Amino acid sequence: MKIHIAKTAGFCMGVRRAVDLALDLKRHHPPEPIVTYGPLIHNPQTLELLDSRGISQQNSVDKINAGTAIIRAHGISPEERLLLETKKVNIVDATCPRVTRVQALIHKHAQKNDFCVIVGDEDHPEVRALIGFATAGSIAVSGPGMMDKLATLPEGRSICVVAQTTQEPEKFKRVVDFLKKRGFDLSVYDTICDSTKKRQAEVKNLAKQVDLIVVVGGKGSGNTRRLLEVASEHCPKAIHVETADEISILDFKGVNTIGITAGASTPNWQIRSVIDRIKQIDLAERSGVWPKIRGVLDITIMIYLWAAMGGAGLTLVCDTLQNKAIDIYPPIVTGLFVFSMHLLNRIQERSGALRFNTPEIASFYFKHETLLYVLGVVSAMTAIAFSYKLGADSMLLLIGMIITGMLYPLPVLGWLGVQNIKWKSLKDIPGSKTPLVALGWAISAAIVPAFSKSPVTALPSLLTSFLAAALMVFWRTALSDLIDIQGDRIGGRETIPIIFGGRATEKILNALLVFLSLLLVTSGMFSRITTFGFVLLLNLLIFKILFDFYRRGQMADRLIYEGLIDGNFILAGIFSLIYKFIF
Repeated sequence: MKIHIAKTAGFCMGVRRAVDLALDLKRHHPPEPIVTYGPLIHNPQTLELLDSRGISQQNSVDKINAGTAIIRAHGISPEERLLLETKKVNIVDATCPRVTRVQALIHKHAQKNDFCVIVGDEDHPEVRALIGFATAGSIAVSGPGMMDKLATLPEGRSICVVAQTTQEPEKFKRVVDFLKKRGFDLSVYDTICDSTKKRQAEVKNLAKQVDLIVVVGGKGSGNTRRLLEVASEHCPKAIHVETADEISILDFKGVNTIGITAGASTPNWQIRSVIDRIKQIDLAERSGVWPKIRGVLDITIMIYLWAAMGGAGLTLVCDTLQNKAIDIYPPIVTGLFVFSMHLLNRIQERSGALRFNTPEIASFYFKHETLLYVLGVVSAMTAIAFSYKLGADSMLLLIGMIITGMLYPLPVLGWLGVQNIKWKSLKDIPGSKTPLVALGWAISAAIVPAFSKSPVTALPSLLTSFLAAALMVFWRTALSDLIDIQGDRIGGRETIPIIFGGRATEKILNALLVFLSLLLVTSGMFSRITTFGFVLLLNLLIFKILFDFYRRGQMADRLIYEGLIDGNFILAGIFSLIYKFIF
């Protein structure tokens, strides 16, 4: 089955802002009660995770008496806000800015004594809040089917017409056309969010190209239900699921192409979980050798064996840049080091951010924990044994790196009795993961072989190859963190994208590719490295293409995408072998 994912599927700006505000409060403020007044967003799974982080929900103002109260993304009425303010709690407004704009419009017209028509679901929290701003009178209609309600509109009054931000454009237009025909003095504001329009337009277009549409999101989410309505109008089959557990193999009988979209309050990990479930069904239904090959590839990527081969390829790249003779032991040492460190650390984080970012991988690690732990320890010991072939200095350096890697997730400072410090381990240091992974790979690929018994490389060549290796791995790891930003926030991990923000991180990644290109070109021109640096530009181009895939949302299969990124390191290693053979 072929899967197509809508580009705008998942968190919208307002939902992302609300969740980020709540998590940032928890991360930066001392322990105090943090509650949301009403559900922050309409996604039960995300609300459960927020609750597990100490951000609870209260549906009554009477029960909010201390700490910080967060106003939900849908907003609240002025009357509710006044009640909150009498409680003398810290109020943080997470109302979507687009909803705030609608509130301001209604309030402005209410001061002119204009009556307000709100095109939206009367029982939705956003609409209930908007009604509170319409002090000169209002009515809520959810579409053409409720036109009878409009017969009660007061004659001789100016009418302000707005829409719930997640309403269908067609319904809004029909209501406006009806009111125009009645001859009312209208002030019309199309307040439907651009994100909502894009989602509905996308799913309409997608529904015409596929056999089945899967809409992922909370059953209580109005915008998600509307996506299902739009999909059902244009696709022979459409289903709405909240979690992957609701997907049945029967849903996919006779289906060849699938479209996936998600509501504005649906996190990425829920979408990925659904994709993983569909992929499992697809492989189970297929016959022949491909399901077995795909299964082996998935495991190879999940346990970092594929990344280990990429580490070995990076070592060959560093040797070639320095014009060193190819030695079999350095690539083996780097590969075993990368394999063991990533494997052991992923075992430690399987209950944290990993279960949100890649549920399929987290499940695999829980199921095979003991075997994977043994593999990690054995590969670390084997790396040390092979490093001895390079010399005692190389072995001691590698041992130090392995010890540091194993201590990374452990509360070492806590064990040492250090008090009054936020960071109990290296993992707790904000943004530490990406640079430490880059240093680990680069030291193993470039520096460890330099301590070997082979002839010493010129220092400029060594430093240039080390810097190029470190920046390539930094780019790789930062991109992975960028993809996982939502799950990392929920899991409490402070990565580079969380510190600097998603857009800033994208700019950093682009700048890194430019800098790497300039580094390789200038270093090659001034003979600090071999002319293989020019060949490596092709691998940087591949990284740029993969980055563009991410930005366009064209990465339906996360494992394959990760495999392509690490596969580029393997390809670079192959290029280095060809270069050495030719030159």
